Amino acid sequence: MHQPQPLSHLTHRIFGAVWRLLPALLLLAPAHGFAQDGASGLLKGMVRDANTKNAVSGANIVVINNQKIVVSDRNGSFSLRLKGGTYQLMVSHPDFETTYLNTDIAAGGTRELDVHMIASLANFGEELVVLGSRAARTALETPVPVDVMHAEELKATGMVETSRMLQFLAPSFNFSTSTISDGTDIVRPSTLRGLGPDQTLVLVNGKRRHAGALVHVNGSVGRGTAGVDLNAIPGAAIERIEILRDGASAQYGSDAIAGVINLILKNDIGTSFDINAGQTYEEDGETLTGSVNHGWRIGERGFLNLTGEFRDRAATNRAGLDPRPQYPALPDGSPDPREQSFDRLNHRYGDADSENLGLFVNASFPIGIDSEIYLFGGITEREGESGGFYRRALDNRNVPEIYPDGFLPLINTTVDDQSLSIGYKTLINNWVLDISATTGGNSFDFDINNSVNVSLGAASPTEAFAGSLEFNQTTLGADLFGTVDFGRPVNLAFGFEWREDSYQIGAGETASWIDGGVPNQAGGRAAPGIQVFPGFRPGNEVDADRDNIAVYGELETNLSEPLLVSLAGRFEDYSDFGNNFSGKLAFRYSAHKNLAFRTSASTGFRAPSLHQSFFNNTSTQFVTDEVSNELVPFEVGTFRNNDPVTQAFGIPELKEETSVNLSAGFTWKPSRNLSITADMYQIDIDDRIVISGQFQASADPQIAALLEPFDVSAAQFFTNAVDTETQGGDLVIAYGFDLGEEKRLRLTAAANWNDTQVVGEPQTPAELEGFGSTLFNRIERERIETAQPRSQISLTAAYEVKQLTITARANRFGSVKTVESAADPSRDQVFGAKTLVDLDLSLRFGHHLTWSLGANNLFDTYPDENNPGLSFNGIFVYPRRTAPFGFNGGSFYTRLSYLF
Repeated sequence: MHQPQPLSHLTHRIFGAVWRLLPALLLLAPAHGFAQDGASGLLKGMVRDANTKNAVSGANIVVINNQKIVVSDRNGSFSLRLKGGTYQLMVSHPDFETTYLNTDIAAGGTRELDVHMIASLANFGEELVVLGSRAARTALETPVPVDVMHAEELKATGMVETSRMLQFLAPSFNFSTSTISDGTDIVRPSTLRGLGPDQTLVLVNGKRRHAGALVHVNGSVGRGTAGVDLNAIPGAAIERIEILRDGASAQYGSDAIAGVINLILKNDIGTSFDINAGQTYEEDGETLTGSVNHGWRIGERGFLNLTGEFRDRAATNRAGLDPRPQYPALPDGSPDPREQSFDRLNHRYGDADSENLGLFVNASFPIGIDSEIYLFGGITEREGESGGFYRRALDNRNVPEIYPDGFLPLINTTVDDQSLSIGYKTLINNWVLDISATTGGNSFDFDINNSVNVSLGAASPTEAFAGSLEFNQTTLGADLFGTVDFGRPVNLAFGFEWREDSYQIGAGETASWIDGGVPNQAGGRAAPGIQVFPGFRPGNEVDADRDNIAVYGELETNLSEPLLVSLAGRFEDYSDFGNNFSGKLAFRYSAHKNLAFRTSASTGFRAPSLHQSFFNNTSTQFVTDEVSNELVPFEVGTFRNNDPVTQAFGIPELKEETSVNLSAGFTWKPSRNLSITADMYQIDIDDRIVISGQFQASADPQIAALLEPFDVSAAQFFTNAVDTETQGGDLVIAYGFDLGEEKRLRLTAAANWNDTQVVGEPQTPAELEGFGSTLFNRIERERIETAQPRSQISLTAAYEVKQLTITARANRFGSVKTVESAADPSRDQVFGAKTLVDLDLSLRFGHHLTWSLGANNLFDTYPDENNPGLSFNGIFVYPRRTAPFGFNGGSFYTRLSYLF
């Protein structure tokens, strides 16, 4: 059996990446940055609450002239060295009104500054953001919509996975549940604005994050895509998460069709511990999460911050009892006596068992006055176990000599993830130069046990390594940002990026895929390969790579005092499919001090991933037979784009997806108690890449003849089959009450509505005339249009009274639809909208210890149950792949946090 990579092996890979990247970094870094750059002065001070005079920690003090940033510590103090001169400062904090002030610093002198901030009870939009504008702006000041979720908000959800935290805080973000879906059980897809997982660009500290190795092929949301595994980043390492809800390919690179998610890592000084334990009301799904974060100060503005996190989540099971006969009937036709004693809870239907270990670092090392070397990254290892369909004793996929009572095959997965970014940042005449190198990778191993290769008969092993997937990415980039005075200040940014992607598929052990030739127990031909997940064969192996070069430019200025305009353009050239230019134009008009209108128009693109170009395998999938209309096992072949089978079906070479994104909205903050933002959008995507419907040999003799040489009963392909149109809107309202005597109430309402429609007819090649409805059938259409909620509304109330904080949240998830048959609409089912209520009570003991008690899904809400025809004989009680909040029911947890 394959053994997972030990932690020491991953550490070796990280240090190997450092060694490879350092020469490139040193060649690019200007030598003068390593020396003192003239006489400097010291800016130091305190940030305080103007009302209570208490220290304000975590405030961002930004030098607008040169983009230098320092954060106030837990005592509210800060210090920063600057060359002598006059500077404009912006001081921001999510709980306070943004403050602007000017100051002079003499060379060799010290300037002490007290900053008094006025509390902003609305608690929205006052924080400094990195996304949306390269200048220093708050979330309310950007020309495009940006949401910000802070560490305390993430923690207060009670969730232990980063993606799940986001789902319950950001209505435009969806994290669908899937079960009995092979690797998707352990790495689930996440989406933004109802689009695909790979149509959102993910950054960490502003640098591109690599995608996962797994491509979803087994009927889940996001089928045919490989997105970023956000759960590989420990929640304990995250300071805040920014979500740019707008097309941003021109600003940040391809994939940013739906928007951009930027995870900012912690730079705290000090130590914090967190322990979280919980379980479901059904007394399964036990979770235990422990984390430690420690930060050291380096010089006046540098830091080194380390996070370690362990997360253990036990499996849940909401399967119904199996009513089917399990054993062959006796010779006289009567039932086998063993039917009476058989345990009919024979399936696992819920969350997979999962164990996760991660270590992350974030650091900045000052060099002289104006330069720094920074690095961040981490390693994560996740081990999971999930079940497949139960193989009954009488099933032809069973070998009775090995499993006389049948068996539940288990998929054991090991997901290794590692990343490292190293950068050098300096000032050259108040222009910020940022040179960086980032490397990262994700691997996915499949070990199958409690199973059998029926074609090997009684000689079959019961476990086998079924193969591996691996994706790696390395990026070198240089960014230059500064301000030029052309009568009005004009912010300019330019950049260059080189990126290399690589993708590998490794074959499994021979026993995992071979056809041993032994007939099944009925005397017919046995399905080859280990049951539940036949291994990757030597013919499936892939070792592919590509690179691309990108250059971009961005301009931002006020054409008049109230009118801000932003213009961006980006050119990218790929080694495997060609080049593309994207552009973006955005405006923000301040009609009043507290009211602004914003609008943007952009084009975008997404190159076919290496996964979509080269993934291929044969897997056992339970799908609806188009002749019998029964749920039956198929040996489904997914063929790569250049495979002879794909070419025989006339599927053309993949090309890039292109998009046009339009948005318009407003921000209004009439008082420090209230803020409102609203945005409408339309996203048109041409040549969207999907996996085709399944061409089943049983459905047509022509298809049967094509597939016969390849030993599969159904085939599917990646293809640019359709165009889509998405329309929607976002609304965020925040209101706060100061109730006096250390009492405060904050209310937030956030909502997203979106509607995606496939427009036009599928692009059917001439070889498939008459099979257009199979190429892109109604199953695949509805997966794009209705498998994700078209609306989500979140209402949050946070009440603070002295040492107690009570957070209550209600999330309403819109309806979803399941389509099981391409030919029979009567088997469709709509699952109605549901509202989940969460409650978190946190009690602080002094300044260091906090104890929390909470419940997620307080009222134990489940999705609608499957109709009998979709329930697989009553075994699958709830929808298998579309429930946006899962079907575990309610759960409770307790958490201890210690800060010192």
